[in-house]
Amino acid sequence: MKAYKYIFAFMACVAAVSCVSDEEFLAEKPKAQLTIANAYDSSDQVLNTLLTGYYEFEELYFPGSMGQGLAYNTHTGTDMTDNKYQLGANQHMSNFTAAWSTTSSLPKGLWDKFYKVISYANLAISKLDEVSWSSDTDKKRVEGEARFLRGLSYLRLAELFGGVPMVVEYTETPNYAYDRASRTETYNFAIEDLKAAFDILPWNVSAEYGRAGKGAAGMYLAEALLARGVEEGDKKADFDQAASFAQEVIDHHPMMTQRFGVRNIGATGSNHGIPNEDPDGNVLTDLFVAQNIISAQNTEAIWIMVSAPDYNTFTANGGSFFSPNPGGRRCNTLGFTPALQDYLWADEYKEPGAASGPWKAFSAKYGGEMSPPSHGGTGWAQSTPTWYASYTMWDNEHNNGSLGQDLRYIEDVTVKTEFMCCDDKHSLYEQKVGWNHIDRSTPDLSGIFFPIWYKETPFDAWDYDPNDPGFSWFGKYINFYRSKYAARTPEVYFLLAEAKLRGGDVTGATAAINAVRARANAKPFSTVDIDIILDERGRELLYEEFRWATFLRMKPNEWKKRIYDHGMYSARTGTDPATLYPNTRRWAEDTGEIKFNLWPIPQTYIDLNTGSDGLYQNDGWK
Repeated sequence: MKAYKYIFAFMACVAAVSCVSDEEFLAEKPKAQLTIANAYDSSDQVLNTLLTGYYEFEELYFPGSMGQGLAYNTHTGTDMTDNKYQLGANQHMSNFTAAWSTTSSLPKGLWDKFYKVISYANLAISKLDEVSWSSDTDKKRVEGEARFLRGLSYLRLAELFGGVPMVVEYTETPNYAYDRASRTETYNFAIEDLKAAFDILPWNVSAEYGRAGKGAAGMYLAEALLARGVEEGDKKADFDQAASFAQEVIDHHPMMTQRFGVRNIGATGSNHGIPNEDPDGNVLTDLFVAQNIISAQNTEAIWIMVSAPDYNTFTANGGSFFSPNPGGRRCNTLGFTPALQDYLWADEYKEPGAASGPWKAFSAKYGGEMSPPSHGGTGWAQSTPTWYASYTMWDNEHNNGSLGQDLRYIEDVTVKTEFMCCDDKHSLYEQKVGWNHIDRSTPDLSGIFFPIWYKETPFDAWDYDPNDPGFSWFGKYINFYRSKYAARTPEVYFLLAEAKLRGGDVTGATAAINAVRARANAKPFSTVDIDIILDERGRELLYEEFRWATFLRMKPNEWKKRIYDHGMYSARTGTDPATLYPNTRRWAEDTGEIKFNLWPIPQTYIDLNTGSDGLYQNDGWK
């Protein structure tokens, strides 16, 4: 392997200093100069450095205050989602002729994020032997978690960018002469770290949700072995190992197959005036109830990204709507809900005396809210699912005759494709209306009408915090508080299926896919291929999966066609736009040709690397 290089990590230095409380500092003999070398006096400081690495990782899962952020950039531009449609704009992530370049913020943001996590992990590892620990078990666990975060970060870097510079020790010395390792070497290091973490970490970490255990290490280890196996020309030994680790994780984290938790049948009490018992729910809705995500009953929760539990926690930690705070994590509806308030009636549904659109007016019965909770709250459609993700992949042709019975797509339970008209001046008052009722002549509006899923957006006030003040020009229902799954057992089944398929065991791959479908009450497939696996990942993991990482670790011909066929704004000569997204404009300048197999190395770092030409650009971006 190429010689490892080192990186100066100023942010980690700041974090290390901040770990020392005022009381501890005053109780110590003052030092002439506080540096990384002498700042660590206790194991708690090492643990806090590790937790800061976790915090950095969490930012990939929660949107920012205005409904955007890194959370969207794990899947925007794929066959699943894109960012908000605006007529005349061109910065949509499936418009590869305009939105992508070597200076685009998305690749740089993720490059920076993963190297920042690596820096914290390296710093924590470097201090393990310099402080006293209450037990060797505690020390080994911190080491395992640090290696987990570092290994996962290198896995993601290798998947997205290919071979990258290897930074495996903490140093304060700047380096301007990085060389890229090969992609296989990067995968090798990720596998080494993840295997070490798997050997060290405990299975049961439910009491300390947010921290990773053996299950998370095993899941990503299976993914890394799959990635290396593909990179090395379909290496069966890697596929067999991946299947073995995936199966072990499944055995320890079985899927939830029955209803459970605070909204189950027979539940007593209420929340915000709504009964806790949800007789229309199913096991999929139970999985995404805030309290159930972190419940000890939930064997499916392998690794969780933690959100603040309520509005008071958010504000107590200095957060505000426009300035989120690390102590006040929150999800919001601006990103994942259509801007219903903007839609107009189609001509045949316009009526004298009624509002101009089905959701332009709300009767007193519905509180006069611009966007009530029954509509998913206030939506800006910042992350818009493709027509394929919204409708096509659920139809009988693509979902094996399971329309109407797949628990993941049950109207008013797990998905809403239509929304109630709340205008009491219209004849359709209190009836469901949707795509066929709205004016679709304006592409920027028709392009952002889409279903909402309970897994990401609540359907009633039970989930929303009544103490959230909202804003008059937004509407009240903007924020709610749920942790998010970073790793969930169905994804392990999909890794198992892919490993079996690539290793030649089609029967085993089919059984793994059908296990997830059985829980969803969907009809089993008689056989599967890579497209069916990717479809099933989309149906089960929409908004959860790091779709770009899944795509780029695969063979280009396995993922590019999916974007050509299903990407919201991609276009191909001779293709009828209505087959991809009815009645919406295509980008005339978009040829539909994806010229890259990997994301671009951020040009900023290539330019700064003056001591070596070893940090070179990926093909397709030069």
